[in-house]
Amino acid sequence: MSTIASPRDNSTTPIRRIPIGTPTSSTRPSLEASRSAVTSPVPGQQPPKRTNRAALREYYNLRAPRIELPDSEVPASDIDGDDFDADEYVKKVVSQSNLEDLLRLYTRVVGEVRALDAEKKALVYDNYSKLITATETIRKLRANMDPLNPMASTLDPAIAQIYSQACSIRDNLRQSIPPPDSEEGKQREAEARKQRTHQLAVQVLATPEMLRGLVKQGQIKEAKKQWEMPRKLLQTWREQGVGGEDVQACIEEGDAAIATAGAAIGLGVAQGDNS
Repeated sequence: MSTIASPRDNSTTPIRRIPIGTPTSSTRPSLEASRSAVTSPVPGQQPPKRTNRAALREYYNLRAPRIELPDSEVPASDIDGDDFDADEYVKKVVSQSNLEDLLRLYTRVVGEVRALDAEKKALVYDNYSKLITATETIRKLRANMDPLNPMASTLDPAIAQIYSQACSIRDNLRQSIPPPDSEEGKQREAEARKQRTHQLAVQVLATPEMLRGLVKQGQIKEAKKQWEMPRKLLQTWREQGVGGEDVQACIEEGDAAIATAGAAIGLGVAQGDNS
């Protein structure tokens, strides 16, 4: 007896499970998106320099270099030498490296070039920012100086008047005082010298009277000191024949005053011995 199989219940058909995370379409995930997600820094407080560079890259539509270099600096290598030979270097690298090494080297060189180019543009941006800051500072200084402009404008006429007066005084002095090498200048100099000599002679001839006053006050040492220079000058005049009898009389009066002082000192010493 044959057994009749019952029809399958469609409601119990197992449901196909799709693993979570597996793409349902044939489109594969973008490597650039995953790479940018890995290499993108964590958002946070960044230094101003990095912020400026980020703004620069955004302005120039530059992508961050795929090869991260420490401190944005390219380490020195054989390429940086003064005796670098490009052909020899290429031959050496091709002969000693396989295809994988060559591709890796090419990728690194491209990354370094892009990093240097970005660094150069960042420097330009930094200098431009400093220029803008300096311009803004100058603008503020000018704005702060505007209230002082009325006061400065009132001082201009006074300064101009002082300058004109100084120029007129200078011109008058130049006209009144002749040049030293002219005849009038030489004559003026001779008259001035003669006047100074006359004043000196008056002072020297008055020395004996001053000496007698010092002797009366008991300042014997001071009297001798004050007589040294005038006596030498009087002797010079006597040797040159200047002054005549007045010079000789002045010398004798001065010597007499000093001699009187010495006699007074000797008399005082003698009286002290007798007592």
